[in-house]
Amino acid sequence: MPNRLLDHSPILLSRRWRFAFAAVSLLLVVNGLTSYRAMRELVQIESSVSHTLQVIGIIKNTFSAIQGAETGQRGYLITGDEAYLEPFHDAMNSLEIYLNQLQATNSEIPGQQERFLRLRQVTQSKISEMREVIQLRKNRDLESATEIVNTDKGRRLMDIISKLVEEMEAEEYALLTQRRHESYLNQRETIFTLVAATLTSLGLIGFVYYLLQRNLRQHTRITEILQTENDRLEEKVSERTAVLTHFSKELERSNRELQDFAFVASHDLQEPLRKIRAFGDRLQQKYADKLEDSGADYIRRMQSAAERMSRLINDLLSFSRVSTKAQPFTQVDLNEILDEVLEDLEITINESGAVIDASPLPTLDADPTQMRQLMQNLIGNSLKFIPPEQKPRITISVKRYHHSLLEGGVETEWCELRFSDNGIGFDEKFKDRIFTPFQRLHQRGEYEGTGIGLAVCRRIVERHSGAINAESIPGQGATFVVNLPLQHTPISEMEPEQYA
Repeated sequence: MPNRLLDHSPILLSRRWRFAFAAVSLLLVVNGLTSYRAMRELVQIESSVSHTLQVIGIIKNTFSAIQGAETGQRGYLITGDEAYLEPFHDAMNSLEIYLNQLQATNSEIPGQQERFLRLRQVTQSKISEMREVIQLRKNRDLESATEIVNTDKGRRLMDIISKLVEEMEAEEYALLTQRRHESYLNQRETIFTLVAATLTSLGLIGFVYYLLQRNLRQHTRITEILQTENDRLEEKVSERTAVLTHFSKELERSNRELQDFAFVASHDLQEPLRKIRAFGDRLQQKYADKLEDSGADYIRRMQSAAERMSRLINDLLSFSRVSTKAQPFTQVDLNEILDEVLEDLEITINESGAVIDASPLPTLDADPTQMRQLMQNLIGNSLKFIPPEQKPRITISVKRYHHSLLEGGVETEWCELRFSDNGIGFDEKFKDRIFTPFQRLHQRGEYEGTGIGLAVCRRIVERHSGAINAESIPGQGATFVVNLPLQHTPISEMEPEQYA
């Protein structure tokens, strides 16, 4: 009996190890792909909801501006007081901006672009009618101006505009309702899928634990036959039993935590990943000498898959924390931020032989943590996308200028930061795509990354009321241009005339 145990147990264990580790690795891959797909769909849906709300706001602003212009025209027609023309002129300044914004909107609603174009045409007709009436009134030809008003042309045009606005708002609100429902369903599906996948992963780990216990019992029987190894094997069994008891308690605690999984945010997805990686580390440390090469390879693959999924979730959390975990703005010296970033990247810079040439940088109102993250992402991006056998060269230059966020508003001092490198570059037709989450221009095997870094940069710059753009020629490097105001002025502190 002992001989049979010695002869056949390695084969049985080998098959079970292969099955267990293959199942865990497969499940981790499926779990990672599911998380990636769900998070990407959630980001896309939320982006669509935000876009729809923005379009609704522009439609309302457009209609309000038309009404304001009409009110100013009527007041001037009745009184002849040019003070009534101020709302008219204000509306004229705003209308062209709103109409251009609507025309530039790539609406996915069938027929909506045609409505935008029709609204522009009718609005221009309405503006022409109002200007004609105002001009006649200025020429003191009240009778002719009144005749034009009495033709009801203006009222008919306003009725068409009102109907178009109602149709456009109805379509946008219908799309908004649909997107919100899709977001709700996506969140429910994501939580259910991740809970099921995580519980299954823990179940498979429990199966591995069962195999370990069985292995220990077999070794105990062998110890009875091999009397010379009796004391040493008993001690080993005792130690392993204590470790497995600890594993069992950890698994019980994990199961209790998973009961509340449906009520936690996405950043708590790291918890089951940490458990899986911890168990993998302990398997490698405690039982590496008991595993075949294939078993050890399965553990390494499992750890690698868990690490990739962890990086993806960390990047997603970084993307969401730009808004949710932001810090108040303070005076930030970008020279100090650059020194900290270069110190963090010192090993990579030294290994690649990179040369970084930076001009003196300004001090500005900003979130210091996000400024550091912005610079680290941009410099790290330049260090990553470099041709083989070529030393990276990164140039950081700055230019100051004056600019106003609002038309006619007070101009403030801005800075333009240019991060130029001698990397592989890219086709500029993709320059908008690279700032979108999960978008990559290269295969994963060519350059590592999750496709989130530049999207985080854009979110950070937008939170600071700035803009980011990219310039490049394939094979001749790339330049990332960041424009930021040196002084942050909250909307509530702006003077009233800045809103004109």
